[in-house]
Amino acid sequence: MLRNTQDVANAVRQARKQRGLTQAQLAQRAGVGRDWLVRLEQGNPRLELSKVLDTFTALGLSLSLETTPATEPAADPFAAVFEALR
Repeated sequence: MLRNTQDVANAVRQARKQRGLTQAQLAQRAGVGRDWLVRLEQGNPRLELSKVLDTFTALGLSLSLETTPATEPAADPFAAVFEALR
């Protein structure tokens, strides 16, 4: 299950290595630069989603979504401050 950018980074790196591809080879197959792929494998949170999906496709990976049970939203740490200002 992918929950954050580091999970995506680890999945891409693992899949690339399992397929015996270098970063340069995968970057070429995905139509991205090697430096971009390095940033992806480092977990950079500001990469273009379409390129991430192109990289998944180049690795033969698919992405699916599943619904998880709803959780209670975290308490707003600033709520008391705003309430006091009213």
